[in-house]
Amino acid sequence: MEIEYLNKLEEYLKQNNILEKSGIPLSEIEKLETLNNITFPKAYKEYLTLTGKYFRPISSTGLSSMFEFVNDKTKMAKANLKEYGLEKLITKDFWVIAEMDGSVFIHYIFLDEGDNPPVYTLDMEGYTELSDMKDEFYGKTTNSFSDYVEVYIENYDPNYD
Repeated sequence: MEIEYLNKLEEYLKQNNILEKSGIPLSEIEKLETLNNITFPKAYKEYLTLTGKYFRPISSTGLSSMFEFVNDKTKMAKANLKEYGLEKLITKDFWVIAEMDGSVFIHYIFLDEGDNPPVYTLDMEGYTELSDMKDEFYGKTTNSFSDYVEVYIENYDPNYD
């Protein structure tokens, strides 16, 4: 796959000698798309092919973004939305790209917002428990998926792992 959006990620992986170790084959990504009858945005596919198995700059924050669990995490998030009475909050088809606490805290993308979509966040507990601060727990995180990844690269310090 030709990298169009995540050149900085590819560069980061090359510089740290982990490019060949962390990607998911495109065939596996396509199987997941077929299983769920969806199409991932190109930037997200690039991310998965480059580092879908493990990406320390994200996982060091406590978020889980590993490919082998993303399908389950999206299903859990949808169930949690119902449990927290928030099923009307996210009405479009979405995909969880990273999560914490059993998908109660999620970063997600909408599947119909282009090849490099914005990333959104929702902390279901914070949103429901602190109603006067809802904006702190729900909204757009970055204007694009590539920006999202770059923020984690820029803020990652392996000395604090």
